[in-house]
Amino acid sequence: MLCAFVLLGLTGCSNPRGTDGKTKVDQIIASEQMVVEKGRINVSDISDEALKKKYEKLGDKDTITIEPTSFSEALSASWFDGLIVWPIAQLINVFASWTDAGIGIILATLLIQILVFAFTYKSQLSMQRMQEAQPEIERLQSKYKGKDDERSRMMMAQEMQKVYTKYDIHPFGSILVTFIQLPIMMGVYYATMRAAAVVYGTFFGMPLSETPIAAFTSFGSGDVQWGPMIVYVLMIIFQIISLQLPKWLKKYDDKKNNVKQKKYLKQENGMANTMNTTMYFSTALIAVMYLSWPIAMSFYWLVSSVIRSIQSLFLHFVIMDKDKTKKK
Repeated sequence: MLCAFVLLGLTGCSNPRGTDGKTKVDQIIASEQMVVEKGRINVSDISDEALKKKYEKLGDKDTITIEPTSFSEALSASWFDGLIVWPIAQLINVFASWTDAGIGIILATLLIQILVFAFTYKSQLSMQRMQEAQPEIERLQSKYKGKDDERSRMMMAQEMQKVYTKYDIHPFGSILVTFIQLPIMMGVYYATMRAAAVVYGTFFGMPLSETPIAAFTSFGSGDVQWGPMIVYVLMIIFQIISLQLPKWLKKYDDKKNNVKQKKYLKQENGMANTMNTTMYFSTALIAVMYLSWPIAMSFYWLVSSVIRSIQSLFLHFVIMDKDKTKKK
């Protein structure tokens, strides 16, 4: 069901980037009329052949005028563009008009995450507990591995229910979080690529259209681009932190409270190794992909990872407070 939902969302909107990694001129979402250099956008992969020929005659330093994008225009393209991508892109444009594009991404992402968190607080709390209970869940899965008889399945279900009760977990609560967060996360992803303020904007003077690979190749030249490199490296670091933080917090609490783990919880099983491999592989895949993509995408992913880390810390300490209250 989750895969089908992702595919439905992805087919609801077209790819906003051309083969050169730049945003297509006909995919830019603007809140007001803007002028941008041809070299900063893609004009060769657009569907309008007449417009393509017109723009191809221009030089990279020549300018192109982008008209404001209305809601009806976005909705006529696809429901996903109109209902999700367009509002988020315009939100980034508005925030960016007050400061700069980088701050616009931060404020828009923060506001959206706060709204989502307000609606999914209990479900996210349950997900946090699920991650903390993961060692015991993995122990049960390992214990009953290969046992397919009805009695074993029943006993595993009963023991699993005890773990859920112990940690106050509602297994189906995570579904609500996924189905709310997923389309919004995809919407922010596309909006970051298509918002006019990001296409031609900067973050403290650093053009968000620059790519990390171009920055890394600037070594040895007289103008080393440190900004994109720092954002790119921080993105990778915080992506790993956001994924590992719940596990680290659980280990820290156990050590602080002198909780002795049973031997079976210390034994790594195949599923745990697979989860770790998947996590690091997905992070490596993102790192490779984003090397040639505008730094705006790395910046958005960095901001999202930092916010997720803060949410994990908040939820963790909320759980601790509730546990202390129960003990009293």
